[in-house]
Amino acid sequence: MKILKYIFLASILTIQFSCSVEEAEPSTISRFKSFGFEGIADKYTFLEADTSIQIPFSFNDDQIFDFTVELTVGANSTATEDVDFALGSHTIPVQTLEKSGVIDFIIGTDVFLESDETVYLTLSSDNLSGLPVTKTIEITIKNVGGCPEYVQNEFVGTYTVESDEWADWTPGTELEVENVGPNSLSFKYNCGANALPIILNIDPSSFEISGDKQEYCSYELPPLTKFFGDVNESSSIVNTCDKTLTISIAHSDANGNAYGSGIIVLKKK
Repeated sequence: MKILKYIFLASILTIQFSCSVEEAEPSTISRFKSFGFEGIADKYTFLEADTSIQIPFSFNDDQIFDFTVELTVGANSTATEDVDFALGSHTIPVQTLEKSGVIDFIIGTDVFLESDETVYLTLSSDNLSGLPVTKTIEITIKNVGGCPEYVQNEFVGTYTVESDEWADWTPGTELEVENVGPNSLSFKYNCGANALPIILNIDPSSFEISGDKQEYCSYELPPLTKFFGDVNESSSIVNTCDKTLTISIAHSDANGNAYGSGIIVLKKK
C-alpha cells in the first residue's frame, strides 16, 4: 500500500509541474542615447539690415532617427516677428542619420530709430523620445541708424501733395497741416467752403497715424451729401526722416455707400 501511495503522489506532482506556466523574462526596451543641438551658440548679435542669415546646428553620432526641429519664438522677445525679423520656416525636417541643419533667420531694416531688440528662439523636437534635447538661443538685433523721434511742432505748417489716390488734390498742390492737440494734426480735402478737418492722431512710439471715422466734406450733388473718412492705422505712418505723412483713408457717405480706400502723401516744405 505504501508503494501505491508514493506512486499516486508522484503522479500528482508530475501533473502539477507539467501544467505550470513558465514565467516570461522581463522584456528589454531599447533606449536612444541622449544627444542635443551642437555647433550652435547660446547668443548671437546681428546688425539690423535687409538680409537673410543662416544659423547652422549639428548633432553627434547618436542621432539615428527621423524627427522635425520646431522653432518657437519666446513671448519675452522684444523684437516682433514678421516686422523686425522673420523665420524662413518654423519647422526643419531631419532625416535618419542626418547630422546637421540650418535656421533661416531674416532681418528687415527699420527706417525709424529704435533700441536694440532681442529674439529668444527655442529649438525642440517633435519626436516622442524628446531628443534632441531642447535648446534656447538669444539673438540680438542691433539698431543701425534710423530716423529721429516725432516732435509735434516740426510737423505743423505747409505741405506739398506728393500724391492723392482720391484725386481731390493734384500733386504739387500746397496745403496746411495744423496743430489740433498733443500728437494730433489735421488737414482738409479740397471740397470748398464745406470742408471739415480730418483729425490725425500720431503715436510717437510707433509713428502710426490713426483717426476715427469723421465727416470731412459735403457736396451739393444734389441733394446735399455728407462724406466721411476713416483713417486706416495699419497703412498710415509718419516718416520723421523726410517729414512725410502717408495717410490711408476709407471713404463713405451718409447713405451707407463705401468708396474704398485712398492714400494721400504729404511732404513738409
